[in-house]
Amino acid sequence: MHGAVWREKGRLSRLVRHNQAFREEVGQRVTGRVAFDEPMAAHTWLRVGGPADAYVAPKSPDELTALVKWLAAENAPYLIIGGGSNLLVTDRGIRGVVIDTSAGLKGISVISEGPVSTVVQAMAGERLNRLCRFAVDKGLAGLNFAVGIPGSVGGAIMMNAGTAGGAVEQVLTQATVLFPDGRLESVNDSMLSFAYRELALPGPHNPMHPPVIIDGRFKLQPASRDDLAAEAEALLKSRSEKQPIGDASAGCFFKNPEDAEPAGALIEKIGMKGAKLGGAQVSEKHANFILNRENAKAEDILRLMEKVQAAVYKAFRVELKPEVRIVGE
Repeated sequence: MHGAVWREKGRLSRLVRHNQAFREEVGQRVTGRVAFDEPMAAHTWLRVGGPADAYVAPKSPDELTALVKWLAAENAPYLIIGGGSNLLVTDRGIRGVVIDTSAGLKGISVISEGPVSTVVQAMAGERLNRLCRFAVDKGLAGLNFAVGIPGSVGGAIMMNAGTAGGAVEQVLTQATVLFPDGRLESVNDSMLSFAYRELALPGPHNPMHPPVIIDGRFKLQPASRDDLAAEAEALLKSRSEKQPIGDASAGCFFKNPEDAEPAGALIEKIGMKGAKLGGAQVSEKHANFILNRENAKAEDILRLMEKVQAAVYKAFRVELKPEVRIVGE
């Protein structure tokens, strides 16, 4: 098994894959796009991934809520995706229903405004970079650390996205969470357990029916719009110089170890910068990026991942763990 892989459980796959009545019901419940046996390569930045039994894109929060509640009641597994930037889907694909929030959870607005701080609400399906631009345009500081980080607001919250300059946990004050029984709850920051590149929501959860981030509220500070814009431009320039922007990747592939040098530095030291396996390649620009260079399969990327992990462990006794979500069977 390649890491923590999202898998089927017995009849759950048959319920979605071979039950025509179930498929028709899914189509009736969603007014947005519905597709079956949908190649996930079309929905990930790595451009790899086999078919999902069902792919749906609800058009509104209400439609999403009703769909999640129904799927949980039917004991049908679902997987939530946003921008698809931090996601690697295996070649055999996903058994269950993939729910894409990027179309139905849209909107950014100022909730409260004051001389010391301003709270901005962003729906989970919005691009993180659009939220960053919104903050700069409004003259609000606190989110520039995220400039250039790909993906959605919901994904950034769940992954506690960040850089050396900051992380989501430092600015998020509240999140609206949809639970599989249909409950919508506002969860404040004291109830959110953040760690490095992850978030634990309150309560026990069934991995086949996870809670869903609907929106987040971010506490920002008034600042000079011109200064923020200049800082954002400099950060984007630095990122483009150091990282393979524009190449097919999932962003940084490995988490940085706690008690060692950054993952990219370790990989470079063992001479694996630029290493290839099938259509996959370790970036020659930044060694913590694995690229789809030549129509790679997910298996190429996974095998290259394992090769890098083994070499780093042999040289430094450091276990590199994927930052990228690996899902599928």
